[in-house]
Amino acid sequence: MKSYQGVCLHTMVGSLAGTDSMFQKDGTVGTESHFGVGEHGEIYQWVDTKYTADANYLGSGHVISIETADYGGSFGRWNTRGDNVPYWNAKQIAAIVKIIVWACKTHDIPIRMMANSRDRGIGYHAMGVPGNELPSKYKGTRYQWSKYAGKVCPGRKRISQVPGIVKLAQTGSTTPATSSEGILGMSKYSGGKHYAGQQKLTYNKWEHVHLNSQGDVSILTCNGHPFMAQTGITVEGLKPGESIQFRYIISSYKKGTKTKITDRYPKQEFVGTSGGTYMAPTQIGGKGKGGGGRSNRLRLLVWTNSRTAKITSIHPKSMKG
Repeated sequence: MKSYQGVCLHTMVGSLAGTDSMFQKDGTVGTESHFGVGEHGEIYQWVDTKYTADANYLGSGHVISIETADYGGSFGRWNTRGDNVPYWNAKQIAAIVKIIVWACKTHDIPIRMMANSRDRGIGYHAMGVPGNELPSKYKGTRYQWSKYAGKVCPGRKRISQVPGIVKLAQTGSTTPATSSEGILGMSKYSGGKHYAGQQKLTYNKWEHVHLNSQGDVSILTCNGHPFMAQTGITVEGLKPGESIQFRYIISSYKKGTKTKITDRYPKQEFVGTSGGTYMAPTQIGGKGKGGGGRSNRLRLLVWTNSRTAKITSIHPKSMKG
């Protein structure tokens, strides 16, 4: 490596096993990345960070690269043409943060969000792509991270998660997900309960996701604490091409008064497949402190353009600082 400018996040358009097989085939002669993260948070290291990995094209001598799985298993099979990459799940996020914390501490990289491919910190591949976020005047320089114009890696959904990942990494914790202390120092873990009831969804209308047969909608009480939430959901009747959107919100709650939405996180969209469609909307946050006898509850809203979709199972999981 010539320098250590930052850490760059990529997506594989494949599985960890398939990518490992491709990288191992030619050793360090062909394309490779420094690290890889699998569907379940597995971490592979292909190249020592003393040396260049080729994932960032002309910037490879300055950037530590992390490839991430996105296909098969819980991600399902999706149309790999264009910007259809699914969100990183909670276990992947934990692994990515662990790598970032180690790499930044080891190589004196600031843990902050890059503004562009010329900045230092944590970035994503599309920042250095011609025809995407790289200005044409920087083509042919170390800030060009791909020879292929228009690449969207790691996809808009994963790009939307990067600022939250950086915030988690700024805690400085390298606590593994299996530790008794919980993920990234978050000490309170709730595995939630599987609910196999049915919730018929209303066409073209936002509504709360019900977590149990009593119609409860609050995933956790946060009151400003950092949290990570993932809700595993199976939907039947969502036809191929139809979409469903989820959005985590913070609601200010006090018994006997009107509940108010105080914060809305970005929407997360999924597209229907044949048969049941499984999805796992994930959110990192820490907004809003309660006061005046009110508490802030994390809840999940759902919207669909399908007239036949219904939720048939749900499994909320969360971690809180």
